[in-house]
Amino acid sequence: MKAKAAFVIGAGLGYLVGTASGRARYERMRSWALDVWDDPRVQEYVQEAREQATALAREQATNLRVKVGEAAKSAFGA
Repeated sequence: MKAKAAFVIGAGLGYLVGTASGRARYERMRSWALDVWDDPRVQEYVQEAREQATALAREQATNLRVKVGEAAKSAFGA
């Protein structure tokens, strides 16, 4: 089953890259993807996800710092 999937994916990529009509289709998909990415509604979600990721990273950094301190104290008998 994996071999069939790999073949289909490879054939699809070969079509997109190797033929003029495939290249044109690729350019249309690329243009559509860039239009979607530049949409203000999408960028709102991107910004929200970025803020949530930053908050999570800060929270986890504090927890990690505490855990490392505890591990160091127990390892060195302090």
